[in-house]
Amino acid sequence: MKFSFTLLHVALLLILFIVGTGFTETLEEAWEAGLEADHLLKAAGEMTTASRAELDAAKGGRLPGLNLGAGYSILDNEPVSLAGNIQFATADDHSLSYQAMMSMPLYTHFQLSSLIDASMANLQASKFAEQAASQKVKLHIAEAYVAVLLGMRQTEVATSQEQSLAAHAADVKNLYDEGMVPVNDLLAAKVSLSNASQLTLQVQNRLDIARATYNRLLNRPLEQEVSLERLTPSFPATDPDTLSQEALTNRPELAALGERVDALRWQAKAEKAGNGPKVMLKSGYEYRENSHQLHEGVWQAMVMASWDIFDGNVSRNKGLALQARSRSVAEQQKDLATLIRLQVRQAWLDMEESWKRIGVTRETLAQAEENLQVTRNRYKEGIGTNTEVLNAESLRTTNYVSYDKANNDAVLAGIRLRYAAGSL
Repeated sequence: MKFSFTLLHVALLLILFIVGTGFTETLEEAWEAGLEADHLLKAAGEMTTASRAELDAAKGGRLPGLNLGAGYSILDNEPVSLAGNIQFATADDHSLSYQAMMSMPLYTHFQLSSLIDASMANLQASKFAEQAASQKVKLHIAEAYVAVLLGMRQTEVATSQEQSLAAHAADVKNLYDEGMVPVNDLLAAKVSLSNASQLTLQVQNRLDIARATYNRLLNRPLEQEVSLERLTPSFPATDPDTLSQEALTNRPELAALGERVDALRWQAKAEKAGNGPKVMLKSGYEYRENSHQLHEGVWQAMVMASWDIFDGNVSRNKGLALQARSRSVAEQQKDLATLIRLQVRQAWLDMEESWKRIGVTRETLAQAEENLQVTRNRYKEGIGTNTEVLNAESLRTTNYVSYDKANNDAVLAGIRLRYAAGSL
């Protein structure tokens, strides 16, 4: 019994430890949650569903159609025919009728096939648009993720600066009480501490806003606590020209516009086919109540041909309008291709610059710490000045801020480069 009681307590302590330590979320987990919750992505998915239904509707135009109809007629007089001097009724003044007719197109001058091809292209375009929306959602989540990480580091640096200046202010207060430094040193130390406290409040506020933005993208309560795994920058092995070529192949936005161009061309062909010859098969059963007729029910089958020779150039002009729209979208596709190349180049240059900044600032971190420590010791010994200490602290803080900003910029540039190349 004592052994079971001990195991129970160990289990409870383990659960409390796990809960207390919190959950650290990775970027991949954030992407998974965000893609599941994003409303714009769901909207893009519904557009794909709509395009799929439109394709099914276009294919349904080839299938036989069945029409059922019924009616009851009331006339003021029976219809009468005249043969010489003889009059005879041909129908009743009250009659019931019903029919079941099947119709199926046999030839539509490629109108139906063009509509089906257009719907297939629109469906593919919707799928590519959904893929593009997914990548854009991932980019926005990554940007918010990195913003939270940067806010956390800036808060740590600001808190460290405030603590360092608080320690320095305490040292100045002791020296002032002993009459070793003037009151100006004490006042300057207190003002610097006050400014540092204000900066801490500001960066904490920015961090709270960054967390709220991140939570909104994941459809969570805005005030929910956030604990994120840190990211490390990585430089791609390929060159920017290769990445640009990959982007032109992989970017779903380009593919979507290409499918839109094809869809408009097929729609233009379908419109122009409206003036072409059509052949349709109709068959069915028709019943018309008539006491003056020998056979009231009739089975029938017919092949109907029609050709709209002239419709005021309506179909032709609609086709020309759709062709112009297809050329317009094709020009947009070409413009987007140049923009994508620019995005790849810009992300590459941003990453390259960030890596250089990391190398520069990393070397001076330890030097800034050592400089602050030496300056504070010199001040305590009465050799240095209070201004030198405050400048050293400002230099140390600036160096840490620059280093953290360079790291986060490199991470973000790498993510944007993957997005620009279409591999996010």
